[in-house]
Amino acid sequence: MSVESVATRNRTPVLFSLVALLLGFGFVAIKIGLGFIPPLLFAAFRLDIAAILLLAYAILRTNDWRPQTRQDAIGIAAGGIFFLFGSLSLLFLGLQQSTSGVAAIIFSFDPVLTIALAALLLTDERLSRFGLLGVVVALVGVAIVVQPSPARFLSGNLRGEEYILLGAISLALGGVLIRRSRHQLEEIALTAWAMIVAAPAMHLVSLATGESIAMVNPTITALAALLYVGVLMTAVAYPMYFTLIEDVGAVRASFVQYVVPVVASVAGWLMLGERLTSEALVGFLVIFLGFLLMNSDEVTTVIERFRPSPVSGDEGEDATADIR
Repeated sequence: MSVESVATRNRTPVLFSLVALLLGFGFVAIKIGLGFIPPLLFAAFRLDIAAILLLAYAILRTNDWRPQTRQDAIGIAAGGIFFLFGSLSLLFLGLQQSTSGVAAIIFSFDPVLTIALAALLLTDERLSRFGLLGVVVALVGVAIVVQPSPARFLSGNLRGEEYILLGAISLALGGVLIRRSRHQLEEIALTAWAMIVAAPAMHLVSLATGESIAMVNPTITALAALLYVGVLMTAVAYPMYFTLIEDVGAVRASFVQYVVPVVASVAGWLMLGERLTSEALVGFLVIFLGFLLMNSDEVTTVIERFRPSPVSGDEGEDATADIR
């Protein structure tokens, strides 16, 4: 086994744990910050900070950080509009009326929805029977958590969980459209440029809805929440997550999104006294089951890797001799 493979194997659990912790605590930091900063302005500030840091990281660490093709521009637009602006604006609005743990649970629907949308929008993606079953099961889980009302969607008078669900849908759609663009940029560079697109748009919408700097309560807590969300949850966690994808693949890396709700729920309980309802817990487990069904082949492969290999007769005799 090469030194490089050993290093990769050892850093994978570290990256996995750090990403889960940073993202999980991030939901709590957003919830805390919303007590001091209007939601859309908070999301805009997050994008401002992260865009600067991620673009600097991309310039220093990647070779092709400049968008050069039409496909790059399309990918950046899709990322800016759907992956970032749509998902973050709806998440921050929804978290005003929801808890950190529930928001993280709803966003754990993203990997399932991404696979389902990819099967519809990408010609090289198809869903197996288990995949279709997984989508249905995950949708049941989402319904248990969100309990959506068609009447509220039609009237526009949405509850917090419904806003967050729309944010998760926007996130998944943006991810698929980015893949469909067939861009040449590295993911971290594309994300940085997408933030540069999304940030001014978020500021404009924030102003249009009546938010202003005067509405910010500039406390140490507000600043800490903003810095955590902009720096640690985004500028630090995103490169780690992309590295994790490079190391173990997108499917295995997406398992982190089912640890994030656990971290967010525990942190929300410890720091804010939030309680996770039984419906939310059951819904989360059902969503996770749907994800496992959709990725049954990958799950089987992972299980096989950790299953002890049978010992042959000769090997058994050698082992007995060694013990003697």
